[in-house]
Amino acid sequence: MADLLLGTAAPAAQARILVVEDDAHIRTFCQRLLRVSYEVDVAEHGGAALELLRQKPYDLVLTDMQMPVMGGIELLQHIRQHHPETDLVVITAYATVENARDALKLGALDYLSKPIETENLERTVRTCLELRRVRQEKERLSDLLFMYQFSQLIATSLDVETQVEQIVEFLWQRYAPEALALSMRLLEEDQLHLLAARTQSGWVEHARMAPLPADCEVDELLATHLRLAGGTEAYDEPHFAGVLLRSHDRPLGYLHLARRAEQPPFDASERRLLSIFAGQVAASLDNARLYKALKDQNRQTIEALAEAIEARDAHTYGHSRQVTRYAVRLAQELGLPPERVELIDYAGLLHDVGKIGIRDYILLKPGSLDPEEFQVMKGHPRIGVKIIERVWGLRATLPIIEAHHERYDGKGYPNGLKGEEIPLEARILAIADAFEAMTADRAYRSALSTEAALSVLWEGRGGAWDPELVTVFVDLVRREEQQLRLPDRTPQLTVPLLRPREGVPVGVGDERD
Repeated sequence: MADLLLGTAAPAAQARILVVEDDAHIRTFCQRLLRVSYEVDVAEHGGAALELLRQKPYDLVLTDMQMPVMGGIELLQHIRQHHPETDLVVITAYATVENARDALKLGALDYLSKPIETENLERTVRTCLELRRVRQEKERLSDLLFMYQFSQLIATSLDVETQVEQIVEFLWQRYAPEALALSMRLLEEDQLHLLAARTQSGWVEHARMAPLPADCEVDELLATHLRLAGGTEAYDEPHFAGVLLRSHDRPLGYLHLARRAEQPPFDASERRLLSIFAGQVAASLDNARLYKALKDQNRQTIEALAEAIEARDAHTYGHSRQVTRYAVRLAQELGLPPERVELIDYAGLLHDVGKIGIRDYILLKPGSLDPEEFQVMKGHPRIGVKIIERVWGLRATLPIIEAHHERYDGKGYPNGLKGEEIPLEARILAIADAFEAMTADRAYRSALSTEAALSVLWEGRGGAWDPELVTVFVDLVRREEQQLRLPDRTPQLTVPLLRPREGVPVGVGDERD
């Protein structure tokens, strides 16, 4: 890759030229004149030229138009289709504007008229090779810019799905294939996952997996990839380009592109760029996979911490997970960006972590809290902040955790924030927290019905809760109540439900919720 990025490749080899001419005198004249500066081969007709083209690549082909076996027009068409990296000059005995136009339409860079003059031949070949060099330099710079843009883009995200979309879009624009497929190994599951499959008709259903042993050979990985992608047997080898994705010297997946027969085949420079590109793809996908695994592990740890705290009271077991589900779905309904939804996800799981600092006789008291006990209970948001602020990666959740008991009218705690002084995420969490508390059994009261709890929220608009958010939440719950409910809220312990406290409105919740 250093050669591509820094331009430090070895000096270019002597240009290779093929002269295709049925007239032996002209053929010999061109060969003797040009071989002083270039490597020159000759062929007496198009058929012989094809054989030489199959053996080695040429930078420039000079071909007559009228020849036996295969004429110049047929040869030009073959070269354009099967050797698009080769440039062409037409030799004609009839130097007219119409002939020149026809030659250029066929893809020739220039034309030479017979009889061929020494100076004209040398100048034409030199000009064509210089144009070729400039074009290749522009292509190299274009590839460099392409790689730089891709590197910059994938650096902005560690989400696997986002990176896959970016990778496919970049490859599609650069190579214009008929079909593309990308797969990655799931080492922890011994599976090969088809991450993306796209054709000219659009995206193909790609949520496919197939078993793949951890110690599989490369051939087995390739066969599994092609089986998942499907349809690759329709493409011949020149129109198929595939690369193995490697990370830390181990196979990670496979990427292939395919073109239709009428499209140009993949040339050497395109395949070389694809190989370089594959290295970046493999590294970025592997990093994204590891990042996701780490995030999943962190979230599982947070869930375990929340449930460990809630296990002190069988009736609050699963409370944080259910609150989080409500809050995340409300945030999505409001159209918040993914990063803010993710923030609510973590804050929801952690919002009651401060209760670990509240004594059991207060937290589990079946009766009303006295003023002193209530003051202690009101300290749990700040205790939670003190606990979480030591974890650098979770500090963005601190304002939400601290403010989830603030009220829209300013009568909440711990800071008496009012209206939009309260972070939006905390206002969302407060509604989800209150609704979950009202619709779940507690030791001192029975759960309210869904409609009764929604009525309490509705009556509390502008008082306890943000009125606009309540409206959205009520509509959301009425549409999706069953999907929003967690299926596994079974308490770990069986605790008898006590009779509701006298004089306390059932469903308003408790200062401990």
